[in-house]
Amino acid sequence: MKFEHFLEKNEIREVTIFKQLVLSGGTLTYSAMLEHLNVTKASLDNDLDSIAARIQVFKGEVEISYDGNQITLIMSDEMSLQKIYRLYLSQSIKVQLINFLFKHQEFSILQLTQELAISDSSLFRKIKELNKYLKEFEIKIRNGRLQGEELQIRYFYFQFYGYIEDKNVLMANRANKQISQAVQAVENFLQVSIDSENKQRLNQWMIISKHRVTSKNKKYVYLRKQMKPYLKDPLYQKIRIMVLRYFSRYSIEVDEEEAMLHFAFLLAFPILTEPDFHEYALIRDRRAPIATLDTYIVETIIIHFKYRKLHYMLERDMFYHLSHIHTRLYFFQGDIEVYEYEELMAKEQEFTGRSLYSFAQRLLKTSTEKFEVNTDENNSLLKMELLKYISLLTIVTFKMTTVVEIGIDLRMDQIYKETLNQLLLLKMRHINGTKIEGYRAGKAYDLILTNEQPADQKHYGDAKVYVLSEILSPFDLQNIQTLIQELNT
Repeated sequence: MKFEHFLEKNEIREVTIFKQLVLSGGTLTYSAMLEHLNVTKASLDNDLDSIAARIQVFKGEVEISYDGNQITLIMSDEMSLQKIYRLYLSQSIKVQLINFLFKHQEFSILQLTQELAISDSSLFRKIKELNKYLKEFEIKIRNGRLQGEELQIRYFYFQFYGYIEDKNVLMANRANKQISQAVQAVENFLQVSIDSENKQRLNQWMIISKHRVTSKNKKYVYLRKQMKPYLKDPLYQKIRIMVLRYFSRYSIEVDEEEAMLHFAFLLAFPILTEPDFHEYALIRDRRAPIATLDTYIVETIIIHFKYRKLHYMLERDMFYHLSHIHTRLYFFQGDIEVYEYEELMAKEQEFTGRSLYSFAQRLLKTSTEKFEVNTDENNSLLKMELLKYISLLTIVTFKMTTVVEIGIDLRMDQIYKETLNQLLLLKMRHINGTKIEGYRAGKAYDLILTNEQPADQKHYGDAKVYVLSEILSPFDLQNIQTLIQELNT
């Protein structure tokens, strides 16, 4: 699910105009924008007029102008695309509908049409559109309420208030002493320390849970099935006692499944710090599904990169991140796509000098098969977890890469030599794990870049020699990157 799914078609085009202008450095020709949006001139003109009216609330902090040829975006230092997206989402009928559902839990058609000031037919259309995207969460709006597994409903609201609606509004309207006490109870009872950012996430989850705890007809079928291997888990046992005691203080009777919900949440998101998680990892059942997969994936990564052994703290860090990924895959369905993963993958390859996409796909395939996860291509959870696998692999390659010493020894007139040396340095400086400099006689190098094969094969000692075919050519640069990867392994 994407944030655009909460907007109308014309609104999606308008935010796309903003995004294209940002990606193009603030200026784009009118014809290029027409081609990208694939719309008529009349439609683009209407979009630009609509944008001009909508952004007046920013009082000059953002402007879009059109001079007959180019469209130009100007933003103040404190303005961002996120603020613009937030403006559009705040005016969305679909967002208001979800907010109403959360607040009231049940509704009548008359009640909702009056609240949103829309017709019956428009309301049914909005609900139909939302249900199309809520399907990946395995929940739906039906008979005046949100239906599905309770874990999935709370998870969806957690994602919704984290990425779509302004979380500060939720906190301001619903955070109170009881919520603060609940968060404090987690820290005290589990004997952990939660940092401010993750405490905000926990606050958000507790607000949603407190609001949902008394709702009727909650479903726990899938949750009970997934929790069977964890009923004796030491962390779960602590959470179970904590939850039952906490709600008994307010004379609220809760099922044991309430503790299961919190167990899944605490392990799926980085609420616990790495040291606190490590303490739990030492005592958890290593034969349980998530722990088993964590170990298998770590071993797969070590074998793939041909590492003999990982640094101890890096291995701990890997287990920490992998456990979050695998807990989400084990317990949850669906996600809201916050990042454009194609763009992030392109950046990852630029900085690592290699593509980790295919290996990350292999890891995801292994995980989904182990957990029998729905691999529907529309399941955004898989896209987001694939991104996390890639990010983790990038971290591992950064931390485990050895430094390859590269010497540039060009044989040509000094003026050309100095210029091309600098250009080669600029072209290659982004490659991780390399130290590049002009060749210095007597110094040991791993790789020499030159434009002439030396007459004496031992001239450069034991260094690998690469003779450039055409300095700065993509062909040479690609071959050099391959050589660096081989030297790193």
